[in-house]
Amino acid sequence: MIAQTLLALGLAGAALNAGAAVSYTATGGTTSAVAGVTTNTFDDGLLPAGFATYDQAGALIPSPGNPGYAAQPPGDATAFFSVGVSNGQPSSSSVTFGGLGVSYFGYYMGSPDNYNIVTLYSGNTQVLQINGDAMASAASLLANGNQQTGFYMNFFADHGTTITRVMFSSNQNAFESDNHSYIAAVPEPRTYALLLTGLCLLGFASRRSQPNPRFY
Repeated sequence: MIAQTLLALGLAGAALNAGAAVSYTATGGTTSAVAGVTTNTFDDGLLPAGFATYDQAGALIPSPGNPGYAAQPPGDATAFFSVGVSNGQPSSSSVTFGGLGVSYFGYYMGSPDNYNIVTLYSGNTQVLQINGDAMASAASLLANGNQQTGFYMNFFADHGTTITRVMFSSNQNAFESDNHSYIAAVPEPRTYALLLTGLCLLGFASRRSQPNPRFY
């Protein structure tokens, strides 16, 4: 009975997540315009760990960077995040989120190129992959590596999903970004309702499985 109940709850959860997706926009400025964000600026010279954990120390570039392989995003006079193929940069680096993940993620990026790629995951499922052409197009710009070009990318998880990992990758030099922002996801009301229903069903199944007392 309990196994059947857990299976039913799992199927219900899968149904709630069906069709989940992530949408994106590009805005001006070097910081997120979304209210309530937490921002990692990398200004302390360390990659964050904890709720948002970054996996490659070599992706942190001290200001002012190096225009030859990692040019800081325009108007950004502090340390930044970069992936590429030379001078110790990793070709890819991910940030993984704890808890339920995040409902929003954003970053300021500079000098977009078509080989700049961002891949977003919900658990083990890839929910979006976007390259520099699409990112620049969202900002009505060209992905031509112009080091004077910068904009802020915003990713929003639709209802029924969260973003648990974001991977930055570039097979050339380079993909520079800064001011990574996020909003931690919270359970939706229907998730609470599903959990409550499951607990009630488990309690009912447990009582049904107990032997009836005997009276002598």
